[in-house]
Amino acid sequence: MKLTKKQWIVFGVIFLIGIFANLDKSMIGFTADKLISTYGFTKAQMGNLSSVFYVSFILVTIPGGWLVDRFGYKKFVVISLAVLTVFSLLFGTVSSLFAILLLRFMVGFGQAGYTNGAPKIISDSFEADQCAKIQSFVVATAGIGGILASTVGESIINTNWHHAYWFLGIGYMVALLLAVIFLKEHKKEMPAVQGSEAVEKEHIGFFDAWKNRNTLLLAGAVLFSNLVGVAMMFWLPNVFHVNFNIENPAMLSTVMVGFYVIMTIAMASSGIILTKYFKNKELSFIFWASVLTAVCLVIFITAPLYQLAIAALYIGDFAMMLAFSGLLAVPYQLIPRKIIGSAFAVLNIGAFLGGIISPQIVSAFAKSGSYVVSFLVLALCMVISGGLALLVKKPAQLRETEKKQGMQKQLKKAEA
Repeated sequence: MKLTKKQWIVFGVIFLIGIFANLDKSMIGFTADKLISTYGFTKAQMGNLSSVFYVSFILVTIPGGWLVDRFGYKKFVVISLAVLTVFSLLFGTVSSLFAILLLRFMVGFGQAGYTNGAPKIISDSFEADQCAKIQSFVVATAGIGGILASTVGESIINTNWHHAYWFLGIGYMVALLLAVIFLKEHKKEMPAVQGSEAVEKEHIGFFDAWKNRNTLLLAGAVLFSNLVGVAMMFWLPNVFHVNFNIENPAMLSTVMVGFYVIMTIAMASSGIILTKYFKNKELSFIFWASVLTAVCLVIFITAPLYQLAIAALYIGDFAMMLAFSGLLAVPYQLIPRKIIGSAFAVLNIGAFLGGIISPQIVSAFAKSGSYVVSFLVLALCMVISGGLALLVKKPAQLRETEKKQGMQKQLKKAEA
């Protein structure tokens, strides 16, 4: 990518924030496992630990995207990082179930601020043809956060889980200082889609994004896809205990590190894969990647051999992350730039509705000694996600541009 010095700085800041935010999300699975063994909390209670986080996230996201579109992103992101710093540090001081749930609820508010601000930062700071690649690298922080959670995070959690959240709070504090110093409002008027005329400044209505058909379909697809992703990150440590009898922390850490390494590679490469090999075929690619994920989930949970199960898990992980990253990349080409913040807010609401119900679905179908039925349900959710992506229609302007490009290619071939 050819970026200016300022663009590299902006990319570096949002990338770092993303690492800490996703370290936070990934550590909670190990923390939940530790809380179950330490305090005797039930699986249902730990499912609530995830759900309250996503409830607060949605409460902020409903107006968040619109506020970012109307008033800019810097204040929104700075306030969110301040909230994350305070409540992550406080989270590391408590031990009662009520306090743990309450503080996790508050952390959700801060996470929502960053998640809603990031797409607007990308849209305003980078050119149209750069956005998908930048988005893929930022989304890849989910994998990096997972790797850190499975190594450094798990090690600290096993020693003293409180210390892990003090470490996280300090990380958020550093990110906050960098955001205050280096993030500058830099609005850049861009075309709604490649090849179209620039979008004129217009009043942005609160419900404009909710009226956009593509936004709603993508939100539905993201809901079911993220439902599966959250379930995997939250429950995998316990699934390996229950279904595969893995009690060795080092072995579990190795498996989870592999899971997050593959997640990182898939997310980081998704922008290049989509733009280079599947341009104008992104939605079909998302569908087939979702179907492949569903097949791998079934094989993973029913495999008679441990090696086959791990192979299926990693292939499914790669396909799932490609599909999810694709769902977050295509809005830059399919949705008007003036409502991009609001549109991503709708997508985020879909994603975190999936996050809210995900732990409950898994725990509801899980039996005392098996997660087989739960994973069959997750496989069905991935197929639904891919099906919704296929229903998305390209805007008329984009279709017209592609038609003209196709005619130009045919003329060149004829001349040759």
